[in-house]
Amino acid sequence: MADYTTAARPYARAVYTLAKENNSVDSWGEALNLMAAVASDATMQEVLDNPQLSKEKKAELMIQVLGDKASQQQQNLVKLMAENGRLKAVKEVADQFEVYRAEAEGKVDAEVISAFALSGEQEQAITDMLKRKLGREVSITTSTDESLIGGVVIKAGDTIIDGSMKSQLESLALNLGR
Repeated sequence: MADYTTAARPYARAVYTLAKENNSVDSWGEALNLMAAVASDATMQEVLDNPQLSKEKKAELMIQVLGDKASQQQQNLVKLMAENGRLKAVKEVADQFEVYRAEAEGKVDAEVISAFALSGEQEQAITDMLKRKLGREVSITTSTDESLIGGVVIKAGDTIIDGSMKSQLESLALNLGR
């Protein structure tokens, strides 16, 4: 699957600014999540991948599926993204929109990936450390990846802290290869 994060940022920033100005952050968040769900549907993916359909037709079909759940401004976003060939980036726009919302609210979601399951105390220690480091309220989700061998990888917004054994071994191998 392609990474549309860079393409999504300008749309998300513009939509967040508009939503903030119009006091409609919640409704835009819901609409973007709905658009992302529609765009990620297998049938809609086939439509978006079909080179024989015009960009206008793709937008029109997506708007039909959204029905009356999308405002005129939200429909305009669908048309603009279709015109620029970016409809497949809707999920990333929704994700980035939520990042901007959390930033504005002084919050950040962090993903903690560890080699082994973390205890409640370890999760709390990581949460406290991130609060101090980032100066925001932190909500963490955890997962495990045995390939890390040991340690953790923390992703919070644009910050990535890689304290895994795998990363340290790869770094050592690079330095030894010089």
